[in-house]
Amino acid sequence: MTIITAIQALPSSPYEGSGFVGVVITSGIPSYFRLAGVGLDGITSVRWFPKNPGSVQFEMRQLILVDNTVGTFMVRVTDNYLDTTDRAGIISFAFDDGTTFSAPVKTYGPVSVGPLWQAPGQGLITG
Repeated sequence: MTIITAIQALPSSPYEGSGFVGVVITSGIPSYFRLAGVGLDGITSVRWFPKNPGSVQFEMRQLILVDNTVGTFMVRVTDNYLDTTDRAGIISFAFDDGTTFSAPVKTYGPVSVGPLWQAPGQGLITG
């Protein structure tokens, strides 16, 4: 039996401890997560379902287990369409017994174009 006990952002997100999974909306910046629980080898897939799937393009790295109780996965927005609107939705975990577990999502962070963040208050300017 698979039981998920915690989903922790690495490093922490502004939503840590709120019950929401915080995904960075900035294009090209990955959001890494530590998953804790029991029987995690029973997870067959991890997927983000944004509230409006046409509002964001993204890719995911599936769960990589450290052992049967800890693993990591990643979500990386590849195109945010220059919009910081919360894409929300859920992160869903499918288990080998056919059941699922879902956690609500909130997105955060500045928009960007390529490697440059577009306003001085938005963080590191790389070019």
